[in-house]
Amino acid sequence: MGKYTAQRIHTHMQNAKHVLLVPHKNPDGDALGALIAFTHYLDKQDIRYSTYCSTDISSVFSAILPKDLEWSTKDIWKDDSVDTVVVFDTGDLSHAQITSFVKNKPYTIINIDHHATNTDYGMYNLVFNSLSSTSEILYHYFIANTAEINADMATSLLTGIISDTGNFTNSATSKEAIFIGSKLIELGANFTAIQQMLFKRLPIDALKLWGIIFSRLQKHKKLQLVHTFFSHKDMNDLSVTMDDLDGITNFLNAIHEGHAGMILKEQADGKVKGSFRTTRDDVNVAKLAQHFGGGGHIKAAGFTVDGPIEAAQKFVLKELELLCPKGLIMKEEMA
Repeated sequence: MGKYTAQRIHTHMQNAKHVLLVPHKNPDGDALGALIAFTHYLDKQDIRYSTYCSTDISSVFSAILPKDLEWSTKDIWKDDSVDTVVVFDTGDLSHAQITSFVKNKPYTIINIDHHATNTDYGMYNLVFNSLSSTSEILYHYFIANTAEINADMATSLLTGIISDTGNFTNSATSKEAIFIGSKLIELGANFTAIQQMLFKRLPIDALKLWGIIFSRLQKHKKLQLVHTFFSHKDMNDLSVTMDDLDGITNFLNAIHEGHAGMILKEQADGKVKGSFRTTRDDVNVAKLAQHFGGGGHIKAAGFTVDGPIEAAQKFVLKELELLCPKGLIMKEEMA
């Protein structure tokens, strides 16, 4: 990993006046796991910091959130003492919804991420798309700077790795990720609590909606794309939250038919989020997502389009037909 960059970031932290930590909007386990681990690291060095997120934090992750952690409002961007902004698990600043806040400001931006579509927007870019997660990158960061990893940090980092590898089952899983996972358990990570937090919390009505979503699965023969959807009304009818549907996208990798999977998810604001998954080496879903203004990894990516859900589905499929006239197996053609 980039030991030199990691050490430069560490040195910068020693001289920072006020550090602002930011995850991407609607942060997942990796974004939060990495950020929380970093708060513990800063606490040990008595470095002043604040945290900011443009959206609400899911209650799912309460097990790793320090009880005394307070999330700042937008007013934090008016605080002239902030000189450093660390952005976690975010391919570009718009995904954290902070572009307007940092524009023409003298912040030192530190970019810690693992997405293949990262735009290297920081003064320091600790970006490695070959690693499973941003949390795995931070593990190496702490080791490079001989920073002690306590049990709380280990639990946060393992949460991130497990979240992004789908509990060590998806294509992001590597022998290095598994090795680091075992080291984190040695360091005191609470594996049982993480499993309970991420995978053992579904109410019955959520499983009913999962069944409805799976019943809508279709296969686009020309694209060899297996796809499904759910609407905001579906969620309201069963009083299900988006947290209850976290992880359903990864189930598309279990389908043998087709070259990739896609799920469209209608949000409360009318926007529709799309997620792609593939297990094939000859399909690059990050390129597909980029066509719709999104991004991600070669085998897991996402995007957002306008709703409603029915119109969004027609639009996305039509665009994919135009983009991929010979089907999705076109990794080299789309480069």
